[in-house]
Amino acid sequence: MIATSRGEFLSRGAKGGLVLVVGGSLLAVAAGPALGQGGGGDTDIAALAATAELLAIDFYGKAIERGGFEGTELAYLEAARQNEQDHYDALAEVLGNAAPSGLAFKYPGGTFAGKMSIAATGAALEEAFVGAYMGAVEALQSNELKGVAALVGANEAQHLATFRRLEAGAFVGNPSLPKVLTADQALAAVTPFLA
Repeated sequence: MIATSRGEFLSRGAKGGLVLVVGGSLLAVAAGPALGQGGGGDTDIAALAATAELLAIDFYGKAIERGGFEGTELAYLEAARQNEQDHYDALAEVLGNAAPSGLAFKYPGGTFAGKMSIAATGAALEEAFVGAYMGAVEALQSNELKGVAALVGANEAQHLATFRRLEAGAFVGNPSLPKVLTADQALAAVTPFLA
């Protein structure tokens, strides 16, 4: 697989669908009204969010193992990975046996070659995660879940800001109003990473 810039990743993702290979089986994930497939609701949105959290846990783990980070950067990545685990655990508690698990992920060649490639991919992923949680706040029916989505989205925005700073090598501004993604757009954005 070839390396992908953030812009190419997001534009390519906006054109795709989602198929996961889990244990040799093909699964559709988080199909619901936001995807134009009927049914759905809060459970489907929570399953999509849990899938994104598993991707984030996997990405941070690989970045820690292969990125050559030290000191405060390494400590940040470890703390961020724990944040993602906490997000997943909260969603899995809500989903019970319906919580996704055992998913495989793939990354463009060179993703973990160094700090800059990790930062670029991390920024692209976190941008998709922030947008997905912002969209979830609008799409969820349960006020309790809306509150959780808002809290998690705020944390994901912190991760996005950190990756943007790492990528730029200095402080960079953040958008005043993050882009909101539908469930379909969020699924499409992470599709390139699903094995």
